Amino acid sequence: MTILKVGVIGAGGRAQVHLSTLLKLSDRYRVIAICDVNAARAKEAAEKTRAKPYLDLEKMLDREKIDACLIAVQAEGHHILAKMLAERGIHVLTETPMAMTLACADQMIEAARENGVFLEVSENVPRWPQERLKQKIVASSVLGDIRKFYLSYLSGSYHGVAAIRSIIGSEVESVVGEFPSFESILEEEILERAEISFLNGVKGVYEFNLNRRNYWEIIGDRGALRGNKLFLSSGKEFEIHLEKINIEGEDVIVGAKVDTSPEICFQDVPKEYLLTSHDEVAVADAWISLHEAIIDGKPLSYGAENARKDIEVLVAIRESALQGGVRINLPLKGITEYEKLVHSEFMRVYGVDPLEIKPHQLKIKYVLPIRLRHLMYCGRALQNLKRIPKKLLRLKYLWP
Repeated sequence: MTILKVGVIGAGGRAQVHLSTLLKLSDRYRVIAICDVNAARAKEAAEKTRAKPYLDLEKMLDREKIDACLIAVQAEGHHILAKMLAERGIHVLTETPMAMTLACADQMIEAARENGVFLEVSENVPRWPQERLKQKIVASSVLGDIRKFYLSYLSGSYHGVAAIRSIIGSEVESVVGEFPSFESILEEEILERAEISFLNGVKGVYEFNLNRRNYWEIIGDRGALRGNKLFLSSGKEFEIHLEKINIEGEDVIVGAKVDTSPEICFQDVPKEYLLTSHDEVAVADAWISLHEAIIDGKPLSYGAENARKDIEVLVAIRESALQGGVRINLPLKGITEYEKLVHSEFMRVYGVDPLEIKPHQLKIKYVLPIRLRHLMYCGRALQNLKRIPKKLLRLKYLWP
């Protein structure tokens, strides 16, 4: 099997998950270079993988022959780096969210297309074995006709949107978004909500709900999926659980199943890589997808166009909320007022329009300041809250 040479940009916590997984995919990849603005972190990550550490990205790209590169920095830098890599003919796997706005995502997609490189997105939730099983359960009509859904997601709502879209198997037709008042946030602890309508007629509710956290339900006329449980109209209840086998002393994930009669299972996890967590399975799937696209010409298993749709749903929700709850139809046309707010905040912090930033400006240390952070992940800045709920403070990705 062809072994591709990998570069990594960013050596923080998320990159560490990729690096440990790449070491298991040694028949497909070899990490040769790692770049981070933190010298100690770059050196430590490089030592683990026998790669070369770099502090300067342009030097790394000039000196190393890299086939594919991971982008694992803060999201507002993704489009800048993806364009730079594509222009050098390097295939890209980017962490999530793919980009901070649709306009930025479109620049990434266009750069990849113009330069003939693949752009894969490491969207993990729909790739989890238990979620793949839920997709199979719905597709095989175990729940009958799907009537409605409920979604709450805190740690990056694009993940929740990706999960629901993948299970329902349709595209979003329209949304009606709402920003609850700051007063009601203190009581209900819901930061944003929306009604979402799919083209196949399924409708449901999305919330950034501090009490429900990361949780979703799919309800049909013959049963329902609630969290990781399957409920049938017969009154029977089943737990969805990961299927593991012991290989070389490791509990290796090989799929997911639910003990109905007959048993329903998903068993498409490659055993040879000894993947031990559902998230490691998802990361491995993203890298295998990119490898098979580059070497064999296979379609990407998620891909940039798909990830863009996840962002589009959230942009539409926030645009609707800003306009007082009007119904917004998808696909969106032109740049929204919500995106303009995000771009304006980026420009205020970094002194440059995010759609016009040049490669030589990449030396800016992107730190995702708090107001931009809130705009990207909650849809609006939270400074006007009279007090911050403790549950909100626990969401570390929202705070410096």
